[in-house]
Amino acid sequence: MLAIVLALGAGAASAAPAPAGDPVGGQSLAQRLRSAMPEEASEIRGTLIIGPGKHARQVPVVCRVVLHDGTWETDYDTFATTNAGAERLVIRHSTNGPDEYLYAKAAAPDAALPPPAPLAPADADIPLAGSDFSLADLGLEFLHWPDQREFPDETRLDRACYVLESRNPQGSGITRVRSYFDKESGGLLIAEAFDAGGQAAKKFSLHGSSFKKVNGHYRLEKMEISNRKTRSQTELKFDISP
Repeated sequence: MLAIVLALGAGAASAAPAPAGDPVGGQSLAQRLRSAMPEEASEIRGTLIIGPGKHARQVPVVCRVVLHDGTWETDYDTFATTNAGAERLVIRHSTNGPDEYLYAKAAAPDAALPPPAPLAPADADIPLAGSDFSLADLGLEFLHWPDQREFPDETRLDRACYVLESRNPQGSGITRVRSYFDKESGGLLIAEAFDAGGQAAKKFSLHGSSFKKVNGHYRLEKMEISNRKTRSQTELKFDISP
């Protein structure tokens, strides 16, 4: 379920000018990453833990990978809580085209969830269930930006990683994402996002998850994301009990 991920960064000081990187290698790497079809369908349950300490809100969520003929989708269903209605996000992927987003939100905790409606990628900067995960984050939308740069491999979280920098100078808010993808599994381990002024905006990390295989598959325990602009954070913790 490492397709359940996104773009973000840390620190408040302005970053130094970004090195050039390799645009040809970057385009090739981004294409490989966004067209990597999961080997099998899956479903995993978890909890969005939104905010720090005793004030954190908890929202149950179900994450699914659904395979089709040459395409696949990642689905996120959040359950209604005392103060918010249920939500549903469907992201349709293909090996040679842009992602398609469909999104629905119930008007109230006891209201029915309407059918998901199409949403343009440019309009997908919407928080899922009030969390720090935006719809575009979960769709790894930065992999579809026009400017992709590859950098030398690095080690992150004790794993050998591809390093990709995605740039979108015309974007509003986040305009640059530096991401680290595990070379063995292809999953995103860390992503750091910066605004047009070079300041860190968000950071995503699988820090705290183990990377052991169970029955030939990696088990993802949790994902963390922090928003330096709003000083908020969210943890997506998965139920990995047998």
